[in-house]
Amino acid sequence: MRRWIMDRSVAPSVYSRAVRKAAEQLGGREKLSRTLQVPLAEIEKWIADEAKPPREIFLRVVDLIIDDNGVADASAPADAPPAKDCAPGASSAWLD
Repeated sequence: MRRWIMDRSVAPSVYSRAVRKAAEQLGGREKLSRTLQVPLAEIEKWIADEAKPPREIFLRVVDLIIDDNGVADASAPADAPPAKDCAPGASSAWLD
């Protein structure tokens, strides 16, 4: 997805790509606008690479993308594998 401007290829910025991806995952730009509580016109500017979102908004966009991709929250406890002595078929010989 590249735009051609004056015979040069210009790749969309990471900001533009991230905002676009978050909008797609949420179901549209309007929904992203409501979620982030920013005007739709700002979302459109960020996607068009006419402006960069403020850092705190960009980090929220990244969080939305990560959360939607099913990446576990680092603060949530992960299901740890069972201890060896509790695993099915574990030998008591190792418990000395």
